[in-house]
Amino acid sequence: MENEIVTVIDIETTGLDPQHDHITEIAAIRAEVGPGGYIREIGRFQTYVSLPPGVEIPEFITELTGIKAEDLRGAPHIASAKTSLRRFSLESTVVAHNAPFDLSFIPLPLFTLGFACTRAMSRLIDPDENASLAPSCERYGIQLNGHHRAMNDVEATLQLYAVLKEKAEVNGITYRNVVVDSPERPLTYTPPGAIVRTIMKTKEAV
Repeated sequence: MENEIVTVIDIETTGLDPQHDHITEIAAIRAEVGPGGYIREIGRFQTYVSLPPGVEIPEFITELTGIKAEDLRGAPHIASAKTSLRRFSLESTVVAHNAPFDLSFIPLPLFTLGFACTRAMSRLIDPDENASLAPSCERYGIQLNGHHRAMNDVEATLQLYAVLKEKAEVNGITYRNVVVDSPERPLTYTPPGAIVRTIMKTKEAV
């Protein structure tokens, strides 16, 4: 297992549909990850993103994330935010929990070295366990505070990736550019070039 440079990303949005909804926050940590859970943080990126005129944050999204309209005032437009994120993540593997969701809003061509999805890794390693972020973190003793705030989720996802990467490589599990499809939670977006693995199981949180 070799050390690698990763950029762990997470976004908050006004909803789940990339055709109609919009990003409100982007967070990322660039880090070196290696054997034995080794993590060396290199830098952080975080920005709110301004919404197009007439678009509002749904009340239930504010309740979930804590992000309010006033937080976005004066924030960069999405094009500027994506450009900044691309510069931050150059020459690194992009990591996200439920990468198909994040990459549906921020297309993979922005990045250069492919991606890893910790939700897919969790499913591949523990196919009968809940692969959502909170239970995956709990399973491996990783603290997750303030779930559904982008930087908090990024911090937890980075630690989770370090654990799952080692487990996957020890067990010969392919995880790079892999996404998971399942009847109970079908893929709604497949990143270009992704390998789709179908996994059947009985319990999965939305």
